[in-house]
Amino acid sequence: MSTIGLIWPGPVGPGEVEETERFLPPGVTVRYSATNGEDEPITLERLIRMAESADIEKAAGVFGPSEVDVVAYACTSASYVRGVGGDVEIAERIERETRLPTTTTSTAVTRALRAAAVRRVAILSPHVDELNERLRAFLEQSGFEVVHVRGLNRLRGIEQIPPDEIEELVVRLVDRPDADGVFISCTGMKTAAVIAGLEERIGKPVVSALQATLWDSLNGLRPAEGRTHAPEAPRAE
Repeated sequence: MSTIGLIWPGPVGPGEVEETERFLPPGVTVRYSATNGEDEPITLERLIRMAESADIEKAAGVFGPSEVDVVAYACTSASYVRGVGGDVEIAERIERETRLPTTTTSTAVTRALRAAAVRRVAILSPHVDELNERLRAFLEQSGFEVVHVRGLNRLRGIEQIPPDEIEELVVRLVDRPDADGVFISCTGMKTAAVIAGLEERIGKPVVSALQATLWDSLNGLRPAEGRTHAPEAPRAE
C-alpha cells in the first residue's frame, strides 16, 4: 500500500475526497492536509499570497515519512502564478519540511501534457483573466503553444460547477482543430465522471488538474512493494 500526501488549498470536503478516489488505482490511498481556507475571492493578489505563505510548509509538516510516500501541492494557480520556477520553489520548500519527493499541480500538468504528446493546447480555466494570462505564460514558457484559453471568471464556487457543464464547455467553447489536446485547470474542477467520454467526443487527450497531480505523484512514489516502473495515468472508474 502506498500513500500520497495531498496538500489542498482550503477545506477538504466529501466531494473532493470522492473525486480524488475516482482517479486512484488499487493499492494507493491519500492523506490530506489543508492550507488556510479563508473564503476570499480567487484573485491574482490572493494567489500570490498563497504561493508565498508559510501555510504551505505548515500543512506539509503533518506528513511524516512513515505516513506518506510522496507529497503533492494540489493547487494549479498558486503553483503557476509566479511563473516558471515558482512551482519548483514550492516543491523545494515542501521537500525541506518533509524530506519526501514532492510535486505541484503545475509541474505535474507540464509533465502530463508532454507524456500525452500535447504541444498545442486549448485551456478551460474557471479563473479570472489576470490569472488565465499567467497560466498562458507559464505553459508557453514551458514549451507549449497555447491556441485558446476560455476563462469563466469565477471568484468563488468553482467546485460547484457540474461535470456535465464542464464537458459541454470543452466541446462547444474550448476545443480547437489546431489543438493537440485540452487542459482543464484548477483541482476544484470535477472531471473524473466525464474525462474519458470527453476524450472520445473530441478525439484527443484531455488533462485535468487533479488527474495530472495524482498521476505525477504516482510517478514519484519511491520503489515499494515490487514497483519497478512508473504506473499509468489515473483513470476515473
